[in-house]
Amino acid sequence: MQNLRDQLLKAGVATKQQKQQVEQEKRRKRKKQQKGQAEVEEQAQQRQAHEARLAAQQAADRERAAAQRAELDAKETQLRLQNIINYWQLPEEPDGRRRWYFITRRNTINYLYVSNPTADRLSTGDVAIVEEPGAEEEHYVLVEREAAEHIAPIDRRVIRFSNSLSTDT
Repeated sequence: MQNLRDQLLKAGVATKQQKQQVEQEKRRKRKKQQKGQAEVEEQAQQRQAHEARLAAQQAADRERAAAQRAELDAKETQLRLQNIINYWQLPEEPDGRRRWYFITRRNTINYLYVSNPTADRLSTGDVAIVEEPGAEEEHYVLVEREAAEHIAPIDRRVIRFSNSLSTDT
């Protein structure tokens, strides 16, 4: 384009003043167009950055809420199990002379000392052995069969031995 202008100037068709006016108008148009485009692009970038921050914030909020829900659900489950076990727990037998063996969660064999009548009740399915939730150490207690029936739908893994229920641990 500039070559054409130079040729028109040399030929005398256009004057120097006309050439300068045309160039000045083009520069103004470019500046305005670039400023406007720059502002539009800057606004678009700001909008995208804001939307990205919002999306990241929402994802973090969803993750935090899910973690809190999971934690509350776990606490609620543990409290429900603890209440059931406390209600139906049989008193410990200091005079128990018979060992009753069962499998722990770690697939090791453990035992409790029980009396002969309690051993008979264990074998008939009237009593079950359950793991006490929330204890730092593994602690096992004897509960009535009804307790095991209430515990099974909540967390079957807590039941360590029951002849009345089929335990798939």
